[in-house]
Amino acid sequence: MYNNIIRRDFFKILSGVVASWTVKDKLDTPPEDYQHVIIFKEEQFYSCFPNLYQLEDGRLYTEFSTREVVSHIDPRGGTRRMISDDGGQSWIESDREFYNPKYRSADGTLSEANAFGWRYVSPGKREEIERQGIEVRNSPNGQVAYAIGCYARTSADNGKTWDQREVDHPPKGLIMTFLDACTYVRLNDQVILRSVYGRPVAKENFYESWLLRSTDNGRNWSFHTVAADADRILSFGETTIVQLAEDQVLAVMRLQPNEKWKERGEARTLYTCRSMDGGKTWSQPRNSGIEGYPASVIVLKDGKLLCTYGYRDEPMGIRAVVSEDRGETWNLDQVRIIRDDGWGRGSDLGYPISVQRKDGKIFTIYYFTGKDRVTHIAGTKWEL
Repeated sequence: MYNNIIRRDFFKILSGVVASWTVKDKLDTPPEDYQHVIIFKEEQFYSCFPNLYQLEDGRLYTEFSTREVVSHIDPRGGTRRMISDDGGQSWIESDREFYNPKYRSADGTLSEANAFGWRYVSPGKREEIERQGIEVRNSPNGQVAYAIGCYARTSADNGKTWDQREVDHPPKGLIMTFLDACTYVRLNDQVILRSVYGRPVAKENFYESWLLRSTDNGRNWSFHTVAADADRILSFGETTIVQLAEDQVLAVMRLQPNEKWKERGEARTLYTCRSMDGGKTWSQPRNSGIEGYPASVIVLKDGKLLCTYGYRDEPMGIRAVVSEDRGETWNLDQVRIIRDDGWGRGSDLGYPISVQRKDGKIFTIYYFTGKDRVTHIAGTKWEL
């Protein structure tokens, strides 16, 4: 991660500018016209990590970070919220916060659980926190940051007030969160899942994928392991989860390289796990063959799975692939290249989330850096 302020060109591209061009798939799939839209782009902000929700009325809603420095840890900046009434073609700022539609149960209660993510304290607290086996990192804002703990909260008044409490979990060195839109699954009116991940031991270059699970509509939560390699070779990070059937859930995980894995010389691919009992237990991780990270997965109207993911090798960009057998295999000979014009550091683009609109077309949101080096929020309307 860079912690220095990004150098910007001396011009500003306003949000809402739409550009369309043809992207020819370089993997021998049929060429298509993909409509790319700039959702938010301002040179003074490092805009990143957009969520995307399709609301009940069909509108699209996004919220994302607008950071003052190029850093994935520095908290300075803010959050922008934007909404689209036309399927993603144009966007305006929203003065209202919308919640993930999956938070809501039949009785109207909103239920959420997640990791706290980065918490910031003065440098004088470092030694006290590290003595507890918790990883501490320097933040560019002069504080130190640590990420431990999980919370749950419920609201009976549509988000005006919340009842929040901490969730018990085993001792860990680091617990992180991932994008809300692709890590939260409501299996039914009582069973809810939230994927988190982290390091079991502070500062050890090894990650595991975990899960928070509730069976009473968010009042109580238990902590489960999705994937943990006993040999500490395969290291699993940001995990998207998707419901396939009543109790069947697929997890798609980012591979976090460590020294042992690098010795094998393998491609950096996504791994999958499957639960047949509503998230209580999980199968052994399998290599999906999909080269890239991180990913999000949705179930299309025809029952196929669509996986969209960042691609951080040349040519950098956004890609997508389909599974016709619930994630057992993926059509790797028909990878769709949504964008291939990324520029700069590989960590400055990706984290795509897709929705299938009512007209069947796909809208994919992501953050992106082009040749002008302005990291911004963009989206693409496309179809299979």
